[in-house]
This record gives sequence, C-alpha cells and structure tokens, in this order.
Amino acid sequence: MPKIKTELSNYNKQHLESQIKALDAFNKLSENEICRLKWLSLAYIKFRRELDSFTKGLFYNYCNHACFKNRQSKCCGFESIMTFFADEILNIIWGGPEKAETLIKVLEQPNESNHCVYLGEDGCLWYLKPLSCAMFFCEDAKKHVFARNLNAEKLWTVFTKCEKNFTWPDKPVLFDIVEKFFIIKKGVFTPHMYFHLSPGLLKVKKESCCYAELPAFF
Repeated sequence: MPKIKTELSNYNKQHLESQIKALDAFNKLSENEICRLKWLSLAYIKFRRELDSFTKGLFYNYCNHACFKNRQSKCCGFESIMTFFADEILNIIWGGPEKAETLIKVLEQPNESNHCVYLGEDGCLWYLKPLSCAMFFCEDAKKHVFARNLNAEKLWTVFTKCEKNFTWPDKPVLFDIVEKFFIIKKGVFTPHMYFHLSPGLLKVKKESCCYAELPAFF
C-alpha cells in the first residue's frame, strides 16, 4: 500500500504562498488599477485566445485520447509545471478571485495523485492556465498533428516566437513589468517572481541592458 502523504511538499508550499500573496495583492487593488492591468495585458489575452483556438482545434482530440482519459498526461506531470507570478495574478484579474480560491484550496492538501495538483476531473483548474502549460505539447503530439496539417508547424513556430514577446526579457516584456509593479507599488514578493529571482533571466536583462520600466499611468 502506498504511503499516504500527510505534509505539503516544498513544491506545494511555494505555489500556495505565491497564490495566496497574488490573491491578497489583487484584493488590495483599486478598480482603476485593475482596469489598467487589464489594458496592459490585452495583447497577451488576444495571443492566448488565438493560441487556445489553434491548440484546441488541432491537439484536443489526440491529447484527450492519448493522455487525459487514462491519466498518463506527460504535460500535467507530478510537480512538473513552472508558474510565473504574472500567470497567477492575470488568472485572477481575468477570471476573478474565486479562481485563485479554487487553486488555493487544492494546494492546501497534500497531492496524493501522480499528476499535477491543478489537474481536476474536468481538466485544468486555472481560468487562464500558466503560459508554460499552454505552450507545452509532447513530441508525440506534435508529430501526430504536424504530419496531418502541413500549415500547423509553421503556425506553431509563429506562436513560439510570439510567446517571447511576453516572457523573454531582452526587451521590456509584460511578465517582467507586472512583477515590477507589484514589487515597487504594492510591496509584494513571492517565490514565483522569476524575473527578479532567476539567474538566467537576470543575466538576459543584464546582457541586453534592458530593464522593464513601469508605464507612466502607474
């Protein structure tokens, strides 16, 4: 009989801390600040909707049959996903605070499964799933889809390039700007603020001499 987990893993603890801080920070935002953050992220939301339309149309049937139904998902593996603070706060801003409350509730319990803590009976519990998850498809899935749709691989390449416009800080990018706003203006700091913690991302910013500046309206 497998040993029952009675304590939260370090992974769950980090995610729980960041989700709680994101929700607390959201609850302290003014209506004006929420509107401005929505405006700031409109291009990202447009990108995500186009990405979701593309992936649902081409990958859904294969992934649902190959992985989700039998819980063999390679993309929703146990403690395998990385989330940015921007993922967490934008999930709340666009989906509402109840979405974060749902995630916090599952994080407060030890993960007894062999898959991602955020994977529910009907799929991902996020309203706006982390970008790293939205952009991940295993090689088997990509081979299956690209072999049957000659244009799909070209479109996928376009999406991977567009992703960097929001996350690769060799220029001012949304995810870095969002972190900076909450650090400077709200005094928030979480383990998932990788644009201010990750040696790799900090190196990119240093080498490009590019550091995100807050828009004047903040």
